[in-house]
Amino acid sequence: MKKRLFLALPAIIDDYESIQNDFSDVISGRWTPPENLHLTLSFYGNQFDQDELVQQLSTLKFDVTPSIISGLGYFKRNRILYANVENPALASVYKTLNTLFDLPVTREFIPHMTLMRIKKIVDEDTFYDQLDIYKDREIGSLGSSLELMQSELHSDGAKYSLIKRF
Repeated sequence: MKKRLFLALPAIIDDYESIQNDFSDVISGRWTPPENLHLTLSFYGNQFDQDELVQQLSTLKFDVTPSIISGLGYFKRNRILYANVENPALASVYKTLNTLFDLPVTREFIPHMTLMRIKKIVDEDTFYDQLDIYKDREIGSLGSSLELMQSELHSDGAKYSLIKRF
């Protein structure tokens, strides 16, 4: 069992079941359970001591306003169906955290929540049509409390536990 730490914002999808139903015939994979929905702001893995992270994060002051989750997208390279979050302030928080903890920035930060790691696209045309239907649709909200979380990888998926809310 591998334990990993990350800083996240909790998320709620208003009608997650409908989204799952709308895509059920066109893609297959494992949906993120509703209780695990979140936006990762900074991933620490097992690089840092948990107590050290809590101490350093407790000194920070971030003004993270609640955000609307609007639209779905697809990262083709990683085969990820995601929910989009439009909040430019999140990129600033991401950059500050990566600088503070000397974490590499390998790609542009795109605020999103992973809904599914797609194993197979059964019907590609219908999949992209469904994405278009959800393109600008408000589907949920993102909280404003930063949460240090621990992820434990198990054969049946990741199990998350809250370490500290900031």
